[in-house]
Amino acid sequence: MSKKIDDSSVLRHLAGTMDIGKTLAEFPGLTQEYLSDIIVRASKGIEMTVSTKAQLWVDGAARGNPGEAGAGAYMKLPGCEPAGRGEFLGNATNNVAEYKALLLGLEMANNLNIKKVEIYSDSELMIKQMTGEYRVKNEDLKALFSLAHQAAGCLISVSYSHVPREENVEADRLANMAISARGPVTL
Repeated sequence: MSKKIDDSSVLRHLAGTMDIGKTLAEFPGLTQEYLSDIIVRASKGIEMTVSTKAQLWVDGAARGNPGEAGAGAYMKLPGCEPAGRGEFLGNATNNVAEYKALLLGLEMANNLNIKKVEIYSDSELMIKQMTGEYRVKNEDLKALFSLAHQAAGCLISVSYSHVPREENVEADRLANMAISARGPVTL
């Protein structure tokens, strides 16, 4: 049974041991990335609460369809510097990359214990599927849709908005940086 991961317990343990490896071992499920996020928030005196609402922009990119693909997620939180991640996906379609970007963003929110998220994407298809306006017909997308729906179900509130491509530049940039790097990137 894993321990509950709350910021103050993790920081007390880390301060007592000053050993990142021991702290990660003490809290199964804690990642070094999440530990880093806790330390950054603590250094700024910011604790995420149930009322904290994140704005999350997600975008997938494929050079060719299918082709080399990447996923990007860019998050803004009150009182924090924006955070972003990009992942190289290998060969994938643009629609698969869009869902992978959504999953990446939802993972970021979960790692930060954010429970309220406003999601923005320039993928009209994905947004309308996630809101139930469109059915998911493509077999490859059904599994990703299910995973995204499951991840979003852990949130207290989630909203989805379609935005023009020019309002999604940071997430797009992260997705394309990951493709060019052929690996993960962060802000």
